[in-house]
Amino acid sequence: MTTNVRVTVLPGTYTIDAERSTCRLTATHVFGLKPVAATVDLRGGTITVAADPAASSASAVLDAASFRSDDHRRNKDITGKKFLDAAQHPVIAFRSTGCRRAGAGWLLDGVLRVRGQDSDVTLTLERAEPTEGGCHVVASGVVDRVAAGVTTGRAIIARPVAISLDLYAGQAPSFAR
Repeated sequence: MTTNVRVTVLPGTYTIDAERSTCRLTATHVFGLKPVAATVDLRGGTITVAADPAASSASAVLDAASFRSDDHRRNKDITGKKFLDAAQHPVIAFRSTGCRRAGAGWLLDGVLRVRGQDSDVTLTLERAEPTEGGCHVVASGVVDRVAAGVTTGRAIIARPVAISLDLYAGQAPSFAR
């Protein structure tokens, strides 16, 4: 489902402010009976807004070891070898492959790299608005964790993981002299 999003951000390249931005994950646990919410810290990334919104792109890097939920033991399990294996694969990376209009909104197609394995993901752009010196972008999507390489726990954790991104980005510095 797409929302009616009007992109009003000025064209340019914006650097994601990792301190102000959030990545939330939601999955179901215990045979789908209990929802589990968690966050993962962003390390950085960029949002490039083109004059033609369809030519826009984005990339982001997440810190795999920063997975946090309401259960310390779960956090340790998820960042451990069986799930994210953060020691061997410290980052989760996203890079867009295309931006397209869908109904009254926009979709951002991309590749998500988890545990060294790539999987396709589509994010729905929910908000893209200018801020002083930058932009605020909200997007969401669903990741198939098995397709993304996290195959452990099939009987107790659902395959779909909802992802919600609330990103603040500032105009990237110009290196022109």
